[in-house]
Amino acid sequence: MKLKFLGTGAADWRGMDEKGEERRFTSTLINGTLLIDVTKSVLDSIDDPGAVTDVAFTHSHSDHFDIEALKALAPCNVYAHESWASEISGEGLKVHALRIAEPVSASDITLIPMPSNHSTERKYETTLHYIIETENERLLYATDGAWLLNAEHKIIGDKVFDASVFDATIGDEFEGDYRIFEHNSIEMVRLMVKTLTKTGRLRKGTPVFLTHFARTLHPSQKEIEASLKPPFVACYDGLEARIQSH
Repeated sequence: MKLKFLGTGAADWRGMDEKGEERRFTSTLINGTLLIDVTKSVLDSIDDPGAVTDVAFTHSHSDHFDIEALKALAPCNVYAHESWASEISGEGLKVHALRIAEPVSASDITLIPMPSNHSTERKYETTLHYIIETENERLLYATDGAWLLNAEHKIIGDKVFDASVFDATIGDEFEGDYRIFEHNSIEMVRLMVKTLTKTGRLRKGTPVFLTHFARTLHPSQKEIEASLKPPFVACYDGLEARIQSH
């Protein structure tokens, strides 16, 4: 499974910061065909837009969902939770309403939606994490959101992941930040990964990709990287990675 992190920033990124760094809004391309979330900020970083056949949304926040950016990728299949999928429309967009724990096929990839610990202005919306599977690999995609929910733990069951992608909005130096109720700190991710590894759900030593960094809650990319030890990977815009089964 090939990953390309088109954008790795949270909603507070609006151009270059005082350190001279810049992040697009969080969006990830899988095997060149499946895009997780899309905004205008990442369109020019897609090498072959015509190859994108499927777009799956985690939720409707404007830094993850942009209808005009989506229309620019038409024709394509679109996946969103049934609580708001009917609000998405446009020429060439074939919308699929997702139900929790019910797998759907996106080309040669299987998506299993799970409820995430996040919320939007649409009080009726269920936000999503995903289990993403190919014939040989399995990825846990967990952004946006805070701690994995008990419902997610039950859906995961005895599945074993070859890698994971986690929301890491909050840095190590911001303990007590109120955003932990909808986003992770890096320490929160460490605790979840430790447990997922100990219980056999995450293969030991496989990569844990951190993304969705808040501009105001993290130091520079170089400093983030220096603070982490394997298997944690501090993603940056344009990072490409390959996941292999073990």
